[in-house]
Amino acid sequence: MTVEFTKTLEGIVGAEHVLADGEARRYAVDGVIPAVAVFPGSVEEVSEILRACSRAKAAVVPWGAGCYMGVGGVPERIEIVLGLGRLVRIIEHEPGDMTSTVQAGLVLRDFQAALGRQGQFLALNPPMADRATIGGILAANASGPRRLRYGTARDLLIGIRVVHADGTVTKGGAKVVKNVTGYDMNKLYVGSLGTLGVIVEATFRLHPTPAMERTWVASFSTASRAHEAVVSILASPLVPSALELLSGSAAAEVGRGSAVLPDSKGPLLAVAVASIPEAVEAQLHSVRETVAKAGGGDGEILDGEVQRRFWAAVTNYDAGKGAVVLKASVLLSKVALAVDLGERLAARYGLLVAAISEAGTGVVRYYLRAEGGGTDRTARLAESVKAVRAFATEAKGSLVVLEAPVEVKAAVDVWGPVGKGLGLMQALKAEFDPDRILNPGRFAGGL
Repeated sequence: MTVEFTKTLEGIVGAEHVLADGEARRYAVDGVIPAVAVFPGSVEEVSEILRACSRAKAAVVPWGAGCYMGVGGVPERIEIVLGLGRLVRIIEHEPGDMTSTVQAGLVLRDFQAALGRQGQFLALNPPMADRATIGGILAANASGPRRLRYGTARDLLIGIRVVHADGTVTKGGAKVVKNVTGYDMNKLYVGSLGTLGVIVEATFRLHPTPAMERTWVASFSTASRAHEAVVSILASPLVPSALELLSGSAAAEVGRGSAVLPDSKGPLLAVAVASIPEAVEAQLHSVRETVAKAGGGDGEILDGEVQRRFWAAVTNYDAGKGAVVLKASVLLSKVALAVDLGERLAARYGLLVAAISEAGTGVVRYYLRAEGGGTDRTARLAESVKAVRAFATEAKGSLVVLEAPVEVKAAVDVWGPVGKGLGLMQALKAEFDPDRILNPGRFAGGL
C-alpha cells in the first residue's frame, strides 16, 4: 500500500491504531502478509475504512482475535487487516426479554461473565471461547457441544448489523425473540467468513443459567457400543445439554490434558445434564442405567472444576502445530463408523488421529498429525483428508477443513463440492462485493 493510503487510514482511526512497515506481519493469514493492520474504534470508523478500501480496490481481511483464521482457503491477496478488537461494548441487555446486543470485538468469555451477573448466558461454547470474539464466532459459524440442546449461532442470533464492502451499514433482524423479520439476513452472514460484509454488532437470544450441571463419563469397548447408548438416550425423555463420543486416542489425550480420567481406555462417552438439582440427579441415574445396558464401564460423575477442565480439554483439543483439523457432518447412524474411521486412517497413512463427535448431531471433528518430516508427509495428510471426505459424502454429509498447513490446503479443496448452491453464492458475492475486496479466495468456490 502507498504511504498516502496509510495516512488516510491514520486520519480515520489515529496513527496509534495503525500498524504498517512490517509491524502487520503478525496478522498474516496462511503466510500471506498484509501491508497494513488497522483497528477502528466505532462502527462509523469501520464504514469509513471500508469506503476507502473500496475506492482503492484494497483487499480486506476482518480479524477478531484470530482464533479461526485457519478456516478457509489461502487468500488471493491481503492489503488490509481490519481488526475489530476495540469494538467491545455491550450495547444493550434486557434481562426481562432475555436478549442482548453486543459489538463484534467482545470476547465471548467477557460477555458470559457480564450475562452471568444477571443469571443468564449465551448458549454457545465453541473452541477457544476464552479468546474468541463474537464476530469471529459468527463469521466462522463456530459452535460446540451445547448445540445439541440449544442450537447453533444461527439459531441464537436474532439481529445483526453489518458494514458492506462499500462502507454501507445495514441491519437485519430485531431485538425481541418473537419478531423474526430479517432472519434470513442473519443466516446469510453467519458462516460467510466475512466475504459478504463485516459483522459489527449482534443481538442474541439468551437462556437462564442452569442451577446445576454435571457430566457422566464412561468408557466402552467399541464406538458401536457407545453409539447404542447414544441412540437410547436420544430416544428417551432425557434432555442432555451435550453428548460427546471420543475415540480412544482422543479420550486418552483429553485425560492427560485435563488430569481427568487419566487411565481411560477405549472410546469415551460424555453426557452433560443441566437443570435444577433434583432433575439433574434423576437424569444422571437414567443415564447410568442406559450406559450399563449398552455395555459401558462403571463411569463416574464430573462436577465443579473437574468438569470444567474436562470440557475445556474436549472443546479446545489441541493436536499441535502443523496438524490438520477436519469437521465432518454425517447421518447420526454413521457416527460410530465415523469415529472408527480415525483409527483406520492412522494405520493406513501412518498418522496420529483423534476423533471427537457431537454424537447427537452428527458432527465429527478429526485431528490429524504426521510425525516427523519426510517428503510424503503432505501427501499422507492430503490423502487422509480425501478419504474422510469420501466417507462423509457416502454418509450423506460433508467435510470442511478447519485448519491445515498451507501445503496441505494447496493439495485439497478445503470446502469440498458446493453443488447447485454455487451459482447463488456467486450472485450474492457479485451483489454485495463486486470488486472482491472482502477475504478474496477464502470462501467456498474460491469466492
